[in-house]
Amino acid sequence: METTPQLWTKTEGAAHAAPEQVGFDSGQLGKLDAHYAELIAQGLLQGGGHLVGRNGKIASWSAMGRLNGVKGEGSLQPDSIRKLSSLTKAFTTIALVKLIEDGKLDLDQPVAALLEEFDNGTYRDVTLFHLLTHTSGIPPVPGYYNEPYPRRWYDPDSHKSWIVQALTGLPVCKPGEAYNYTSTGYALLGEIVSRVSGERFEEYVMNRIVHPLGLERTWFDVPAELHAEVCVVDQYDIDSLGQSADNWKVIPRAASGMHSTMYDLWKLGQMLLNGGTFEGRRILGRKSVELLTKRHLFRVPAYHWGGQIKDKGHALGFDLAIHSTSYESQGTYQLEGAGRIALFVDPVESMVVVLLVPSVHSWVPRSVLGTKQIIWSSLV
Repeated sequence: METTPQLWTKTEGAAHAAPEQVGFDSGQLGKLDAHYAELIAQGLLQGGGHLVGRNGKIASWSAMGRLNGVKGEGSLQPDSIRKLSSLTKAFTTIALVKLIEDGKLDLDQPVAALLEEFDNGTYRDVTLFHLLTHTSGIPPVPGYYNEPYPRRWYDPDSHKSWIVQALTGLPVCKPGEAYNYTSTGYALLGEIVSRVSGERFEEYVMNRIVHPLGLERTWFDVPAELHAEVCVVDQYDIDSLGQSADNWKVIPRAASGMHSTMYDLWKLGQMLLNGGTFEGRRILGRKSVELLTKRHLFRVPAYHWGGQIKDKGHALGFDLAIHSTSYESQGTYQLEGAGRIALFVDPVESMVVVLLVPSVHSWVPRSVLGTKQIIWSSLV
């Protein structure tokens, strides 16, 4: 096992305030260094990073470990770029809500009124609300049911359109009956954004969210000259960087596909915490943020990779902390991307937390759950 000193060297980003100035115990927060180092030494993490902000000020921002897990080289930096995977869905949800603000969509609108492929006896009752909350009945992501041989739904060589392929077969439940995490549903939301706005989905997100918010290191296609600054954990990450944007003209990258940094994600979270604005720039209205982040699902079950959840609390596109065993305040909205990067917004504590804990392992509980416990328990 490699134990070179560089793995444990922490690089800090520019904080706005000392931890104590915004109500943190710096000693408790400082435990994160040893926490990451232990997980890296055990081969569970490639690196560990976080950005913790409270009351609009960054109190702790750092990273350690490897940038490139394939070649075993480079140092993870506070502003390293990382693939967002499912955290892309946060941008998709905001895009939908912006179109709702414009009076062009509403949550209860049947998808069949927007995509003719839904106009049949199987999917006619599916609404935008169902797609946004993963309750449409469209089959979930491969492996969701822990099936031994998961199948992809899309065949680029098929004569059928990708939307027809997405709806082929029976739904897994009636609309609203259960939560089934579906990236396909979010790709369909991206198609809706494109058709209603008249812009390609990716262009809409960049022009209406990313650029206005001042996210300077957030892209669907990372510029070639910055590829060396992207944190990669496997060959798939490297290959996806080199793919041409032309490869994505068929299916909108609304479920996954964006890249960003901890700092840019903090801006996104702070904008939501501020009620839709950041440094004088308005992205959403206050009531739109309320709609986006409040609880919408009650007593809706979810299999959730074997979790057998009886009551899946969910906002629009975001998971919600609703259980008493959570360290985060109830009502904290959050979203994680595989690989792993995560955003948490705790309105009760006025906190925004971003985690960057890259790993080739699909799930390392201590890297997220343990890290959250250290951060939230540092509040004084």
